[in-house]
Amino acid sequence: MKLEKANSTELRENVTARKADELYKKGVITSKYEFTCPDDTCDSPVTCANLDKPDSQRRREPYHKLVGDLSTHSKDCKIKADIIASKRKGRRVLDELYGDEDEYIDHAVRVNLNSHSNRRPDDATDTGNRDENEEVRLTRKETGEGAGKRKIQRSQTISSLVDDYLSGENFTVQLPGSELIELCDLFIEIDGQDVGVFPDEPRIYFGRAWFNENEKGFTVRFANKLRSDEVEQMEVRPSFFIGNDAVEASPFKKFCRANIEKLKGKQPKAVYLWSDTGPRPVKGKYINFYLKAFEYMDCRS
Repeated sequence: MKLEKANSTELRENVTARKADELYKKGVITSKYEFTCPDDTCDSPVTCANLDKPDSQRRREPYHKLVGDLSTHSKDCKIKADIIASKRKGRRVLDELYGDEDEYIDHAVRVNLNSHSNRRPDDATDTGNRDENEEVRLTRKETGEGAGKRKIQRSQTISSLVDDYLSGENFTVQLPGSELIELCDLFIEIDGQDVGVFPDEPRIYFGRAWFNENEKGFTVRFANKLRSDEVEQMEVRPSFFIGNDAVEASPFKKFCRANIEKLKGKQPKAVYLWSDTGPRPVKGKYINFYLKAFEYMDCRS
């Protein structure tokens, strides 16, 4: 979710992304990670995407983006309340991912992160030639002779994209903002990189990882390390967290508690994670991804 303003932890005030860009170039703001939710009661993480990119390398101007799930927000956070209210009105994940500005591109595949609990029969048409995880997105083309006609925009879930990637297939994927990327470039293997080289755009990060359980849920920690040279000068194994609430509410049999517990053990599993931005350095000790929902990940033995 994009925000008009975010709280700069260095300035201790809310600023727009444009103002943050101006202050970053002057050295007043030092990192795209030093932002939190603009609500006074909340410190959920925010990234000022593209802030550290030179103007010549930017695909779009800097913008504030929430990177944590709802559990990272305070109970009194108004931003969290607005998100919950919009979902209760029927606003779905896929609709948030692709907006009206995303044009119809017939040769490209969109990414389907729509919650299973929110899918409706008219959301998709079954082509009959893909697995049960794939949906075909119906979009509307509003220009020219075909105005008002529904166009078929094929879409695939994360697990379906992983299947194709592992089988060596390659095709064009349409990301939000109508950015086009080849499937092989959508996947990034975790392998010692500096987090500063990762784009502030959606990618699927993957690697072998261990599942460990505690009283609050499950920590998933990758076997390979990442670095943060700009912010904390550290090198650690990145991780993400799966809370008990998410496990209990999961609509997926694959990710029910009994099956997640089977993933624990000495042998790491292959984990694939859709992330809206790159991983985030935290407190000089951790490098974290954030799992928004089980639709955003896939796991293979």
